[in-house]
Amino acid sequence: MKTALTVLFSWMVVYLVVTLTLVGFAALGVSLVLPAQTFILTAVLVPSMVLVIGPVSAKAASKLCT
Repeated sequence: MKTALTVLFSWMVVYLVVTLTLVGFAALGVSLVLPAQTFILTAVLVPSMVLVIGPVSAKAASKLCT
């Protein structure tokens, strides 16, 4: 159950980060080719997943399961 909650929390945050980044691009009028958008998204998302989202999701799932 803890693993499932960690995955769910992580997915929700990733979805939010990707959506907000794309909305930010649109709001700023930034028109980038797909590889550039992908590069920027992964440059933001991968470190945040490893350093913030993953540990926070695991801790939250742990608290909910105990």
